[in-house]
Amino acid sequence: MNIRKMNGNTLEVYENDNLVFSMHEKKEKDFITVEVSGEINNDVAHEFEDEIMALISVFNKVRIDMGNVVYIASLAMKSLLSIQQIIDEKQNSEFVLTNLSPAVRENFELSGLLDILCIEE
Repeated sequence: MNIRKMNGNTLEVYENDNLVFSMHEKKEKDFITVEVSGEINNDVAHEFEDEIMALISVFNKVRIDMGNVVYIASLAMKSLLSIQQIIDEKQNSEFVLTNLSPAVRENFELSGLLDILCIEE
């Protein structure tokens, strides 16, 4: 069972008492920026998706910094695609992924998501 802990503006998700990933939120100009760290494996992909969905329900412009993500599972990548589709239907909305780590970039490239998602370097 996964355990979620809030530490200020940071969500930490633990699996068997080990920190799997964290998400730190900060407001920057027109965007809410979320810095994600760790592994987004299939066991925690739903927590990741739930948090991003909550953000896009409140904010029109969401930026996800993935520079410290060491692994992203296919289920989490599918979540990002679903989120992008929702954003595409909303007016004046943006969903941007930034600073992809080499491992994440490779997974996105192999899956074809580099051409579908909005990605900034």
